[in-house]
Amino acid sequence: MTASTTPNNRPEPYSAVVMAVLAAGFATWALLTLPLQGAAVLALASVLGWTGWISFSYVHPVKSRKVIATYLCAVGFQLIHMAEEYTGGFPHEIVELFDSPRDWPEREFLLVFVFGFGALYFFAGAGALYRIRVANFFLWWYALGAGLLNGIAHFVFPIIKGGYFPGLYTAGGHLLMSGLLIVFLIQENHALRSEAREA
Repeated sequence: MTASTTPNNRPEPYSAVVMAVLAAGFATWALLTLPLQGAAVLALASVLGWTGWISFSYVHPVKSRKVIATYLCAVGFQLIHMAEEYTGGFPHEIVELFDSPRDWPEREFLLVFVFGFGALYFFAGAGALYRIRVANFFLWWYALGAGLLNGIAHFVFPIIKGGYFPGLYTAGGHLLMSGLLIVFLIQENHALRSEAREA
């Protein structure tokens, strides 16, 4: 029995609670400060990420290098996607698209979502190599939130606008990378469950 598990082979509950509080805090901040349509995507991403993590990787953190390598490649692609968003003026465009009364300063977009989350994603990748439970949350955050949900949203925004919207050209890559990561994460969960039953 490891230090992070209880006698019934269930992990300690503290990291789940801490991440739920942090995810709820981030969603609340986004809803109170960002344009509501963009904030709604981020809030839903928090819920989806936490739910996927609890359902698949909380009890059995990933250990496959294939999963972690796919996640890191997806994060690298996220930076390419955000470069398209930045050069296209995404924060300004989303404010204009929905006629939001809230501004989204470019500086805040860069500091929080490009540099801040970019660093956090890579730290999580390093943590996942050592099967750190909390690090696995970010694998699901990208897979279901920053990847899948964000990719879908970037196909919806141009329909609303009636033309190109920043992030559209790289949105397909988001869907591809997140879909691949989701498949690998689920396969990993099945493999780890089988190992646990045989042990």
